[in-house]
Amino acid sequence: MRKISLLFTIIFVFSMAGSAIAKPANIIEALDKANEDIRAKNDGAAYFFSQNTDGKPINEANWSKNSLFSYGAPQEASPGSNDFDPITKQYRYHGYTMNGEKYTNTFFRNDTTDIVNINSSNWILRPWRNPAVQKFVTNTMKEPPLDPDNPFNNDPDLLESINLGFENLKDYNPYIRFQRDGKQWQQYVHVLQPPTEYTFGMGRLFRLVGGQMRYLTIPLPPLSLLKTEIPDFSVSLEVDRFKNVEPGDKITSTVTYTLNPDHPQPEKAWLRLHHVVSGVEYPITLEPLEPQDTPDPDGFLTFQPGESKTYRYTFTVQDQPSKILARINPVDIDQDQDWSNNRDEAWITTDNLWVEIIDYTKEAQIGGTASVKARIHNDTGELLTTRLVWKVNGVIMKDISNYDLIGSLDDTLTFTMPGDAAIVTVEINPDRDRPSDERSYDDNRDSCTVNPLAVVIPPDKESSSLKISISAPSKVDAFKQWSYTITVTTDYPPPPPPADGEKDPPPPPTITMNMSASGQTADTSVGYQYWNNGYQKIDPVKKTDQKVFSAGWGVKRHPFKYTYPATGLWGKPVTVTIKADATSSKGQSARDSATVTINPWPIPNQELQLTY
Repeated sequence: MRKISLLFTIIFVFSMAGSAIAKPANIIEALDKANEDIRAKNDGAAYFFSQNTDGKPINEANWSKNSLFSYGAPQEASPGSNDFDPITKQYRYHGYTMNGEKYTNTFFRNDTTDIVNINSSNWILRPWRNPAVQKFVTNTMKEPPLDPDNPFNNDPDLLESINLGFENLKDYNPYIRFQRDGKQWQQYVHVLQPPTEYTFGMGRLFRLVGGQMRYLTIPLPPLSLLKTEIPDFSVSLEVDRFKNVEPGDKITSTVTYTLNPDHPQPEKAWLRLHHVVSGVEYPITLEPLEPQDTPDPDGFLTFQPGESKTYRYTFTVQDQPSKILARINPVDIDQDQDWSNNRDEAWITTDNLWVEIIDYTKEAQIGGTASVKARIHNDTGELLTTRLVWKVNGVIMKDISNYDLIGSLDDTLTFTMPGDAAIVTVEINPDRDRPSDERSYDDNRDSCTVNPLAVVIPPDKESSSLKISISAPSKVDAFKQWSYTITVTTDYPPPPPPADGEKDPPPPPTITMNMSASGQTADTSVGYQYWNNGYQKIDPVKKTDQKVFSAGWGVKRHPFKYTYPATGLWGKPVTVTIKADATSSKGQSARDSATVTINPWPIPNQELQLTY
């Protein structure tokens, strides 16, 4: 389809005259336009000039013929006896890049007949930061070192140009194998010269083969060739909510997939339909109303502009809330005009209320505060008013007699911690009268236990002989490991030397250091559940350690470095509390504490988070 014609255009432009691209009128306009295209990525500065860094002039003829900026003459850059192919009249190099590297002519014949499978080859990640690659480039290739601060390296905006460059190379080089696999290739390709709107660029990858460094040079097609017509696929479920159904019921309905009528060409799409139960997606078979609308085994099917395809499907009602999820995605392009209509959902609801405790204080100081958070669910699909009751050790602490509920809502109880364990219970519709015909009342109640935490503060025996301090960042990013250091400082003067006949002097004091770091984290295997009012499963995180060591004589610093695991919550910060104390065998003590805020983890964009 488009991919094939686009690759043909690339080859034609590159090898013949570039006539498929509306080029600037002359080399001066071309340089100005190219610099304008990439100025923002080059810190506001121009990149291309009429001479390169070695003073070689730009080759205007090569720009006019091949839509690329090279400097010097091909003959000058290709002086070797094997650097000219008399059959194709091609030189090995077009000339030089702006930075003085040789500009590889990717149409020059292969020096080897070895097959190169780009996808399975072990390419070196970020080669511009790899010492072995830098040594190979400067010592073996005799070229300038790769610039580690090259602003065009690792740029996701160039990924499509890189993918097209691979496909271009594969199409005219019989020894190259490649297929798109979703890999972030911009992390592996060093950009020797960036592509612009109307000119090609050049990139290079490196790998080790049998201990020998090898490289592959690829063209980076002009950005204007990446522009394409974007489709607008949509999907619509016949029923947007299945209500008043019972577990075990088999339900049949239809779903329709459509391509926008003003799209200029046929377009392939990926059709999917799932029954989502407890966050797990179970595939549903699509039964086409027309036999020719049967998708292939991968779920792919080609649509004509304006065409709609309708399918029948059947599912079984579960004994818990669930939904039907329909999705459609373009196959040959990773864009869609409107992602919001690429999915549709239909909830499957039963006449039932239920409640779950989703977060609570595990331990609280006696006389301090504790809190419990619950999520109350209404599966009827209708707004209703009922009663919600909170109890602590059987005593009603909060009673909402007219609690309006639709979908799922959160409610929290905060209370003063008693002297013993607090059994907290939350119950929806405790009188069983609003409504009086629930499918089940067993899940209307949930409970948890908050344990008392008696804090024993030891006598203050701190002295200048023993100190402890915590060094930690104030804020860190979510789901990234971070480090903190606990330093114990001791200052015990050595005893005088023993007199003749006396025993050996006593050893230095022994120090015992205890550390704890406590926080929370989201369970990423559960994920952020849009369909469940943004529910995320929260788990406690606690790390402890103890060190026993000799203080030594004189002033000594005893640092201990720790790494806290990658944690975080979607949409809200987390506080990690670090506590440390030290005691000596002489009876002194010291303690310190610190808090670290873990920044909120961004809630993913629901429209773009498609599950494949």
